[in-house]
Amino acid sequence: MNKTPKAELPADFDLAEAEWFHYGGGPKFDYPIDYAVSVVEADVAAGRIDFLGRWAPDSFCHYHRHLGTTMAAVLEGEQHLTETNEYETVTKVRSVGFTGQVPDGEQHMERAGSDGLTMLFSVHSPDGRLFEVLDRDGNVLIAATIAEFLEQTMAPAN
Repeated sequence: MNKTPKAELPADFDLAEAEWFHYGGGPKFDYPIDYAVSVVEADVAAGRIDFLGRWAPDSFCHYHRHLGTTMAAVLEGEQHLTETNEYETVTKVRSVGFTGQVPDGEQHMERAGSDGLTMLFSVHSPDGRLFEVLDRDGNVLIAATIAEFLEQTMAPAN
């Protein structure tokens, strides 16, 4: 697995055969959370992971901060993104075909458009830290490493 993040699926990967791990909201969150992830490939020792995210229409993933160099690509639907930093808040809409880099440390809300959303994320994080889930004030609720993310998403369903 290459260390440089890329925003493309392996040639032999069949999106229709992806196995999804679902996430939903809870009482700590006041926005609709309904998304799933599917790991494409990973190398914990190299600090690399590629995974898909799939959102239900008009649903969010958890407010979060990226901790590694992340390339992203919109494969289906539309991504509505609200980025927050100490100086400003910026809202963007990204459509199928978009590819780009998410800056290390960026925190944002992202949701699907009315037709849902499927994205590919390719992350390189040499220390293995992947992301932090945040509350509305930017406080860390959960910090995840690549190894922990793999353990959770690859666990057999009960």
